[in-house]
Amino acid sequence: MPGLFSRSATLALFLSAVPVSALRTTSGSPCADVCGSSNTTASEIACLDSQYNQTKGGAFEKCVSCQLESTYTDRTSGETDVNWGLYNLRYAVSSCIFGYPAQTSNLSSPCPVSCDGVRAAVETDLKNPSADNFNSWCGVSTFADNVVNSCEFCYNLTASQNQAQVYLANFLESIRYNCHFEAVTGSAFDIAPSRIFTSVLLPSSMSLTTSTSSSSGVNLGLVIALPVLGFVIILIGLGTCCFFFIRYRRKRTRRGRHQNHMWNVQQRSWAAEEMNAMGLGRGDGFGFVDYGRGHQAGYGYSDQYPLSDYTASMKGPGQEIREDEPMQSPPIPGAYSMHGGMQGFEPDQKRPL
Repeated sequence: MPGLFSRSATLALFLSAVPVSALRTTSGSPCADVCGSSNTTASEIACLDSQYNQTKGGAFEKCVSCQLESTYTDRTSGETDVNWGLYNLRYAVSSCIFGYPAQTSNLSSPCPVSCDGVRAAVETDLKNPSADNFNSWCGVSTFADNVVNSCEFCYNLTASQNQAQVYLANFLESIRYNCHFEAVTGSAFDIAPSRIFTSVLLPSSMSLTTSTSSSSGVNLGLVIALPVLGFVIILIGLGTCCFFFIRYRRKRTRRGRHQNHMWNVQQRSWAAEEMNAMGLGRGDGFGFVDYGRGHQAGYGYSDQYPLSDYTASMKGPGQEIREDEPMQSPPIPGAYSMHGGMQGFEPDQKRPL
């Protein structure tokens, strides 16, 4: 009997030394004691957040955490622990969401519909992994960032439910991050395992890719700001053009008025010069002679002179001068001569009174 109990104790000790889980890892990796050396199967996958506090989920977390923090590389095959850790995360996403390569749970959720767009990419080379195709799924055309965002958002909403699955959203974000920023051989993964195995959703790696692309000239802020800035510049340009146009019109109007004024002055000056040249300049008025007496224009007759012999001769023969007829002045001779201009008359030519 003592020998039987001794053999039973030895068998129990041996079984406890065997890894409970069997997840694929690099040959000769220091994580082999935690993960095992067999292929990853659906029986080692935990889909609910609550299962990571249990044996199966805890073993999966320990194995993948070790792989993501490891810097081990197999020089012969080119495999790394980080590559196998990310593969195990992708295997968990495919098994829990799409039931490929094997169904792991029968949970009812609308999230697989939101994630269906990335199904073909996630399932790529999942059954025959190697160092040559670890990241081949990243180049599949169905792998779209907008679909990944929708899938992660849906699973993040399960945080308040009894069957929370936020861990799956973090698994998906981790493998997408490696597609955008592939891990360097011989280096640990950029995202700490403690941030992956938690109910707090990881930030989207799209923000990081936007920052990276901005260095090459594609910046979302600039794309938005440039049209607005261009519109403001156009408004300023139009306002400036209107200001100078109105100012030009006002100057042109004032210049036209000034030119009209100068033209009138010059016209008057020219007319005066022409009149002076013709002897019609400004003087004391037009002179005329009335029987030897000169008069200036603008002065009327204050007296009426008696008819002279000249006036009587104009009446013709046989006509007598009547005393009751009004006295008439002789006709005013023209004082203007085309050749002599205005004729002047001296005061001594006036007829004595």
